[in-house]
Amino acid sequence: MSELAPGLYLTADIGGTNARFAIAQGSAADGFKLAHVRRFKNEDFEHLADAAHAFLQSWDGPLPARACFAVAAPIAPGRIRLTNSSWRFDPEDLARELGLSALVPVNDFAAQARGAPLCPDADQRRLTDVAPLVEAPISVLGPGTGLGLGLLVPCAGGMKVIATEGGHAGFAPRTEEEVAVGKFIADEYGYASWERLLSGRGLVNIHRALCAIEGVTWPGVRPEEITVQAMADPASLSRRVVGLFLAALGAYAGDVAVLTGARGGTYLTGGILPRIADLIPDSAFEARRVRRGPMTRYVEAIPVRLILSDAAPLLGAAAIAEAGGL
Repeated sequence: MSELAPGLYLTADIGGTNARFAIAQGSAADGFKLAHVRRFKNEDFEHLADAAHAFLQSWDGPLPARACFAVAAPIAPGRIRLTNSSWRFDPEDLARELGLSALVPVNDFAAQARGAPLCPDADQRRLTDVAPLVEAPISVLGPGTGLGLGLLVPCAGGMKVIATEGGHAGFAPRTEEEVAVGKFIADEYGYASWERLLSGRGLVNIHRALCAIEGVTWPGVRPEEITVQAMADPASLSRRVVGLFLAALGAYAGDVAVLTGARGGTYLTGGILPRIADLIPDSAFEARRVRRGPMTRYVEAIPVRLILSDAAPLLGAAAIAEAGGL
């Protein structure tokens, strides 16, 4: 592993609990293939460098020339501190330690946004069957631990990733029930953002709000318990929670489309939606996405795809490593 291979990229998706590494080969133009994907527990390594070394020691191929690490942290020059982990690292120092020519750090959702269009068709589900407007911006929405929003803007030589904090925009309820849920959340947090509903914690917030509105004791459920029960029992409160969640997601996706001109498509990502994917067609998601008066046809012409795999951040990191940055 002494010679650097320019066609290979070391990619990583690093959260507060787990770190995934992979070797990517290919290009953004022709597609990337991921090899040797490995998941490590952060708690098993004192430093990020230790985990990266362990991964490379388990790889018997040539050493990638460049890397991109997608991390759950704000990105600024110098030393980077992960938001929910004790790991700290300086990208230039880490690149030298690993024997790489360059290491690009990016926010994890920026990598996820860049990677969404690079996912194979088998890892995508078409929710609408319309063609995108070529060279228009693309929006990528990711309800997970939080609510990520990124934009992809076609430009000479590829795509430019624009990271945003759009998940913290104000929630806009449209039904009496949503008004009551929004008031419950605003009373508790001081502000009802979209993320307060469209995230793992958001599922819990909606569940707690509906219990409070109906005067019943909240049973203390976790997000994964809500989605499992929603899939299993159409008459359950959890199904109502997920129904409201999907309706709100549709409204948010439509708002993003008209605010940003993202007529190149909408990608839905994150860990929650694949678990409830079968409920989306019969939910209010699409009606709420497109129902917006004189702009209804504008939004109806925007394709929507759901990403079903967790490969997007690694593929996006490969494209960013290839380009040398966002």
